[in-house]
Amino acid sequence: MEVRRIDASDTELFKPLYRSVGWSVYLKDGKAFRKMFANSLSVFGAFLDGELVGIARSVGDDAHILYIQDIIVLPGYQRKGIGSRLLSAVVNHHNHVRQKVLLTDRTDQRARAFYKAQGFKETEEKDLACFVRFD
Repeated sequence: MEVRRIDASDTELFKPLYRSVGWSVYLKDGKAFRKMFANSLSVFGAFLDGELVGIARSVGDDAHILYIQDIIVLPGYQRKGIGSRLLSAVVNHHNHVRQKVLLTDRTDQRARAFYKAQGFKETEEKDLACFVRFD
C-alpha cells in the first residue's frame, strides 16, 4: 500500500469514499464539495494496487492549528492499518504545527478508541472544552 499527498482538484475520485461511509451531507452540494477540497491544507490518499481506498484531509493555518477534518477508508479495507497510516502521514507532514485537532461523534466508540490509540487525548483529559455551532 502507498500513502501519499494527492492533488485534490479531481473531486469525483473522492465521492465514492464519502458515499461508502454514509457521509452524504457532504455530497448534497457539488460546489461546496469542490470548495472544501480546494481550501484544504493537504489531502493524502491511500492506494492499494492503484485503487484509492482511503483519504485524510486537513484544514487550518499550518502554523498553530491543524484540523484533521476527514479520515475515510472504504469499509472493506478498514481495520487493516490504512487509517493509521493516513493519520500518521498528515501528522508527520504538519509536524511543525503546534496543535492538532479532530472531532468525532461521542457515541462512536470505535473511532474514539482509534484516535486514543494514535496518541490523541479527549479535551476533558487536557482540561479543555470544545464548542461547536451549526447554522
